[in-house]
Amino acid sequence: MNDKTEIKASGNSPMDIVKLTLGVLIAVGSAVAFYWFEDQWPMYARVLTVLVGVGVGGAVAAISGPGIQFRNFLKEAQFEVRKVVWPTRQETWQTTLIVGVAVLIIGIVIWIIDMILSWIVRLMMG
Repeated sequence: MNDKTEIKASGNSPMDIVKLTLGVLIAVGSAVAFYWFEDQWPMYARVLTVLVGVGVGGAVAAISGPGIQFRNFLKEAQFEVRKVVWPTRQETWQTTLIVGVAVLIIGIVIWIIDMILSWIVRLMMG
């Protein structure tokens, strides 16, 4: 674990449950409003309502205990991604070529097996 993000957030408090519920209700409410006002509001207003509702709902959920834990998880994941040794361009092309050739060979083998099996079935059926 990364020592920088040792902030512990409890996700069991009643206030956290209220925050998560409120966040979900705001997001779902905006989606319901999208369809509820289908005939009254123009499309851009309904889409904006959904975007704002999901944003506000996500922000409310993000300040809860589980939201803080999730943000800490994302920070740790970003820290771990920096440790990854990414392949060079040449290694990527070589691997892609090997996979492409393997797919081509397997495809040809499956096609040959299919042709043989269909020939056998035609022979048996008359």
